[in-house]
Amino acid sequence: MATKLRPITIIGGGISGLSLGVALRKRGVPVTLHEASAYPRHRVCGEFISGVSETTLKSLGIDELLSDAETNQSTRWFDPEGEILASELPEPAYGISRFRLDERLAERFRELGGDLIENSRVASDSFDGEGKVLAAGRPMQKASDWIGLKAHFDNFALTADLEMHLGDSGYLGIAGVEGGRVNVCGLFRKPLVRSSNHRAPLLKAISGVGLNTLTDRLASADLVTESQTTIGAFEFGYQTSSKSSLRALRIGDQHGVIGPFTGNGMTIALQSAECVVDELACYARNDQNWCEMLVKAETRLKRRFRRRLWFAQRLHPLIHRPRGRALLSTLGRNGMIPFGALYRIMR
Repeated sequence: MATKLRPITIIGGGISGLSLGVALRKRGVPVTLHEASAYPRHRVCGEFISGVSETTLKSLGIDELLSDAETNQSTRWFDPEGEILASELPEPAYGISRFRLDERLAERFRELGGDLIENSRVASDSFDGEGKVLAAGRPMQKASDWIGLKAHFDNFALTADLEMHLGDSGYLGIAGVEGGRVNVCGLFRKPLVRSSNHRAPLLKAISGVGLNTLTDRLASADLVTESQTTIGAFEFGYQTSSKSSLRALRIGDQHGVIGPFTGNGMTIALQSAECVVDELACYARNDQNWCEMLVKAETRLKRRFRRRLWFAQRLHPLIHRPRGRALLSTLGRNGMIPFGALYRIMR
């Protein structure tokens, strides 16, 4: 007689939560997933999956969901004065909107028998105990002065598959997604984005960090109004647990948030699900208790992401602070940035 499997409950239907739910269902584990919004929806995200392996995608059971994603490899970096560097990524990256990817993941989860509850907002500080996984995005840090902004544009001519634009106290990336659109996603200081203009806050913020040429290029393109999204109140690096959720397993941005300039946030979301799925399956089969699972899973997560989070924390000031950006610009124009080596450190 088959042993009844313990159920897993996940808060958060983003990339990490949905991909973990799919992987657990493929292993026969009963899963309930709570998502605060409904699909499809836009999210603040670079929509650029860089450094994820085919092995990871197959182990999660989602490799075919990216089969028609855009392929991005060339990159050019700019500051307000012009081009800093042009290079090729060591390996191609996937370009796909969260609007499309999250909906596909949700459909796959349901097809596999997962219980997906949309418009179900569960407070993370009350979500505790065995069988519980927190995948609800970045924990709120009220003291943060960061804000992330994103929008899609039609009829925008890219100069490379990925454009990175470094301004004073802010930066953004632009890459192609499906349908010929581009995703524009940036990180800025909050005082830069106070505006009532209907095309703001994104264009307001881009202009505010001195990227006037880019502002003019985007103003000539067609903004997809419904794609505009904003997120605030977050910090980078390892995230702290609230006292009431010490026994819940935290994955994705709940575990650690990497600077968006690395192009690795979506990959970490997928890899974090891969890190914990087998340990959770062992718990579900009664092969180990929750405390044992928690120790093993958290150890796997720290080993997998410790190096890239450490380096990202130290490189981030070179991107968003004026002096750091000026140094980076000088190094780039003189061919002194080891782009390939930095890329590999972040993977």
